[in-house]
Amino acid sequence: MLDALVLTLGFEPGPLVSAIASSASEGFAKEARIIVLTAAYPDERSERAWLQLQQVFKMMELDRKLNVKLERFEVPLEDMIEAVLYIKEILKTVNKGSVKLAITGGMRALGLALFIAYFLTEWAEEPRIEVYLEGRGMALEVPRLRRLFLVELSGAHLELLRFMKPGVAYASTDLAGLLRKDRSTVYRYLQVLADRGLLERTPGGFKLSKLGLLLR
Repeated sequence: MLDALVLTLGFEPGPLVSAIASSASEGFAKEARIIVLTAAYPDERSERAWLQLQQVFKMMELDRKLNVKLERFEVPLEDMIEAVLYIKEILKTVNKGSVKLAITGGMRALGLALFIAYFLTEWAEEPRIEVYLEGRGMALEVPRLRRLFLVELSGAHLELLRFMKPGVAYASTDLAGLLRKDRSTVYRYLQVLADRGLLERTPGGFKLSKLGLLLR
């Protein structure tokens, strides 16, 4: 039973309707969420597709039978990092349940941002991922590759990374006192994180890089 279905919307509602119908045949949990991501650009074709999708969703009566909610989120695409962070915050609201992610349309950057956000989200249960083929009415299931590409960091490395605030430069001596760890140990951790591109070296010490901000 699916707790959430995440879709990407472009100019055609067809692939999303197919994804919803396929998921409905498998079963939605009561009060499941269908989350539709669109690019935050005003476009009549996208608005028309959203209205058509709402109409079909009403005909399916999933809202009446199971109280399934259809929600729309407009993703800013001026900056890829910001887009990924925006989607990641949405995924964090459903990452405790059974989730399917379906790249069903929209700008390529939107689908890519969703896929990156999937990699950077902690999941209680690894979600299923599908990519719909344009004009073919079919979807390909994406292998669950996330575990193969996760950055291998210890709990101590991640604790240090999560402690650091964006835009702030930290010296190893400062962090050692705050984290109650030996300064040389903290410095080694900082070097490892910097070598992997998660931190940037500055005159004042180390600060989060864009990649580090994503992982954090």
